[in-house]
Amino acid sequence: MNSYSPEGFRPICIAAFWAYNNIVQLLLDRGANINACNRGTNWTGLHCATFQGHGKVVMTLMNHNPDLTIRDNFGRSAVDFASALDAIWPFFAAAGCKRTPKAELIRMDIVKKVETADDKIPSSDRAYFSRPGSAYVFKIPTLQADRTRHDYQQQAALHSGDVLTASDPLPSSSRMDSPAFSVWRS
Repeated sequence: MNSYSPEGFRPICIAAFWAYNNIVQLLLDRGANINACNRGTNWTGLHCATFQGHGKVVMTLMNHNPDLTIRDNFGRSAVDFASALDAIWPFFAAAGCKRTPKAELIRMDIVKKVETADDKIPSSDRAYFSRPGSAYVFKIPTLQADRTRHDYQQQAALHSGDVLTASDPLPSSSRMDSPAFSVWRS
């Protein structure tokens, strides 16, 4: 139940990462340690489910009172990963967690700043990433392609409240615990 695979993964972490909620529940019902960590990464099942954005699995794990302070080998908690995902954050807010500020998420390499110009990368190959594995990936069209689709997709992400397309600086009247984001350009 709490053993490791040959690669150092816990069963509950594998099930959580791949969104096998029924298996996560079965493992917990059979005595799996909610706070069991993988070797190497030190990720718990909650880290895995949160990183992947698996809300149903996060809810199941949160119902078993996991330790929200466990940090991975880079010092990141599941709360940090949840802070980058609007769809997952409410589970952590309900548990009384404080959302990690965007600047910290960037420092921890959970989100990445979107660059609008980098002479080292040909413009036809330049991509915009919000976070690894995110649904919000934009590729700049080549000179022959129509830029309208890219502009539309980027605006759609911005207007949907995707915190990962957010920008600094925040208005001086805003507080760090109340997100207020706008387009981030460099």
